[in-house]
Amino acid sequence: MMIRINFILLIFFSVLNVTAQTPEIGVFGGGAYYIGDLNPYAHFNQTNYSVGAVYRSNFDNERVALRIQAIYGQVAGNDAMSNDLNQLNRNLNFSSSVLEIGPLIEINFIDYIVGEMSRKKFKFQTFYLFAGITYFKMNPLGTYQGESIELQPLATEGQETSQNPSQSRYQLNQISIPLGLGYKFNISKRFAVSLEYGIRKTFTDYLDDVSGRYPDLQLLSAEAGQLSAYMSDRTVNEEGYRESNYGMSRGNSKNKDWYSFFGAIISFRIFDHETCSKRFK
Repeated sequence: MMIRINFILLIFFSVLNVTAQTPEIGVFGGGAYYIGDLNPYAHFNQTNYSVGAVYRSNFDNERVALRIQAIYGQVAGNDAMSNDLNQLNRNLNFSSSVLEIGPLIEINFIDYIVGEMSRKKFKFQTFYLFAGITYFKMNPLGTYQGESIELQPLATEGQETSQNPSQSRYQLNQISIPLGLGYKFNISKRFAVSLEYGIRKTFTDYLDDVSGRYPDLQLLSAEAGQLSAYMSDRTVNEEGYRESNYGMSRGNSKNKDWYSFFGAIISFRIFDHETCSKRFK
């Protein structure tokens, strides 16, 4: 909670110091992947697409920019693609859309002016760091007989059933903390390109619908339906249930899930720098 408050205060006091701004609008395109129980370590594994829109305000101090963005992407994980025997035996898979909206702050390594083309001033390019706090919406899906099934309503770990009545179903609306770095440069007096990589810390372990322990499948089937039991434990066959997994670890609840968006931003400067200075004075 303190991290969120401190970051919001940082944005607030940065905005207070603004004397003029150079606004840009742009589009984002690139890749997306996740790190979690179905992909614990491998960055860029099972990469999918991401697209979005960006609004950026460049402050007159030439070192700070504030941006608001909306990015949509797909992430996925599949035990069948792992080399780990335990994951192969678990045999779970998921995919989820991720819609992210929120503010970020960029800190440039050196002075940077949007639209500056002079190589002598070295203000036409810079590396930068960024961080923020964003809302994101997820919706984990699994596959059953070739069809995509929403996993959250199935309570695959016994949430809100008699064996786990105190645990509510996880929320699909979440908060994340984006962190990353990039390189941006001007290609004309109006257009700029940013290449960046960002990783998102989340506060949920259910982006992949996997976190705790296997429930009692017979009870789960009786209270939530056979489909819930089948999607909970994919090591069972369709003719019967294996009770040997009851109470065993299904995932690692100590580690929250992460996801990444990486790619390129092509942005357009709305006003001339001189015009912006006059407009915001």
